[in-house]
Amino acid sequence: MVRMLMLRVTLVLMILLTELYGNETTQDFISKYNKYNTVCRGMGYERKSCKGRYHGMHMLILRRTNTFGSFAFHARTSSTLQNLGSYAVVVFGKVTLNSGSAYNGNTGIFTAPTDGIYSFTWTILTKMGSYLNTHIVINGHIVGYNNVDGKAGSAQYEASSTTTVIRMKKKDKVWIRAYNREAKYAYKDFSSFSGFQL
Repeated sequence: MVRMLMLRVTLVLMILLTELYGNETTQDFISKYNKYNTVCRGMGYERKSCKGRYHGMHMLILRRTNTFGSFAFHARTSSTLQNLGSYAVVVFGKVTLNSGSAYNGNTGIFTAPTDGIYSFTWTILTKMGSYLNTHIVINGHIVGYNNVDGKAGSAQYEASSTTTVIRMKKKDKVWIRAYNREAKYAYKDFSSFSGFQL
């Protein structure tokens, strides 16, 4: 049954191709095929051959192999953070997404699984009369800042978010750390850190 169906599909395709490209030479057909194949490979598809299946028929299967966007994480603070030491790592321990397992919720560190460009966002919510200043670092070098200040006579909670885009090499490490001794208070669950590969 399957063999008969495959034979019919093959015959229909052959008839269609003959009708569409009846005036073309074999070289014209091969040239067009190579152009299409190049475009598909450039889009991240790879060529697969199913030799030996369907009684000697050869089929071309294009399978998507592009892995962009396959690494992503999101985590929130699992407890209220208070009076963090100078340059302490801010650990976002309640991991809600960790596609690719590149973020460590115990250490608060993201390790790049591949070379590429990554986007990171972190949000800090502090209470009235307090503050929490942080920066994002790659391998210990500062690449972005976030300053949330609830101490300037505010009558409400204050939040601040920062997004940064970083080119990383495989095994580079990124984390959020407290700035000097200016990390007094961050609410549990309302402070978060996320990232993904572009």
